[in-house]
Amino acid sequence: MAGENGRIDGAAGAAIRIPRRRFLVGAGSGVASGIALTTPAAAQAPIGRVESPARVADIILKGGKVITVDPAFTIASAIAIGGDRILAVGPDEAMAAHAGPRTRIINLNGRAVIPGITDGHAHMDREGLRNVFPSLGRVRSIGDIQDRIAELARGKAPGEWIVTMPIGEPPHYFDVPDILAEKRWPTRRELDVAAPRNPVFIRSIWGYWRGAGPLVSIANTEALRLVGITGATVSPAPTLVIEKDAGGDPTGVFIEHEMAPIAELIWFRKAASFSHADRVKALPESARAYHAFATTSVFEGHGAGSELLRVYKDCLRWQPDHARDACIQRRLEGGGGSGAGAVRGSLGRLARRARARQ
Repeated sequence: MAGENGRIDGAAGAAIRIPRRRFLVGAGSGVASGIALTTPAAAQAPIGRVESPARVADIILKGGKVITVDPAFTIASAIAIGGDRILAVGPDEAMAAHAGPRTRIINLNGRAVIPGITDGHAHMDREGLRNVFPSLGRVRSIGDIQDRIAELARGKAPGEWIVTMPIGEPPHYFDVPDILAEKRWPTRRELDVAAPRNPVFIRSIWGYWRGAGPLVSIANTEALRLVGITGATVSPAPTLVIEKDAGGDPTGVFIEHEMAPIAELIWFRKAASFSHADRVKALPESARAYHAFATTSVFEGHGAGSELLRVYKDCLRWQPDHARDACIQRRLEGGGGSGAGAVRGSLGRLARRARARQ
């Protein structure tokens, strides 16, 4: 088994020493290029043995590194699978007992096979939802941003919202606005030039994506008008700055030192929210993305809002092949200051405080 010194005991008892860092990096690359198995441990055949009488396998993987994660951390070269059961694990030649005329045999050429990974704090739905709002792309100037917004506006009716992902390169959106030639954020008037007949909102990151602020979002003049932001609008929190020009009018730039974007959640929530249809479409896409990296099940242990629970239930009902092993959900109920209700309550208090100060 793997120890602190990176020692791994192989099937033949030989010890292989691998530096811990190299082992972890190699495991990560192996996930991307290898195969994950979801069969429960109770359904696995003992290492080097086969079920009796021999059952014909649907698929045999050979010539690889089958990482069993058994008590000895045995690494075999082949595995035979029938239906949802592992029929045999061991050397390549031991799989012959399970080969039949319809058995698919794949030579792994040294690639790894691992048990499926369970993500204990997934937010899995967010992966597919990232594609709901269009990306600005690899912009390097305010002119590039204007060109992209104008392109999006050509596909919109007058008055229809244009909401985009943040400026910068995902997933962390580092080095903004320094990556822009102007070294500053675009203003509402610059966005007006690109989309004079549409409200425009460029979302900020969430602080959890990068682990560092600030969070910056930008709205054009029409978007500010629709949500009621004027020169007289007072920030509901000291961590949120509504940037204003020399005349006291908002520039359209919101700068926040928060983990969650208050400006979006208070003023632009409706425009930047996801519909139920968006969520239902995105969840299977998220599951496929997780499967591609050997994550075969998730536990939303942080709690889940009612809107997310409805999506899981609908996907299970309408798309069972995608949702059957997608998630075990746990909903945070009642008080304790956690969950979506607590967030909405906090935002409501901020909004009331802002109105009272105006």
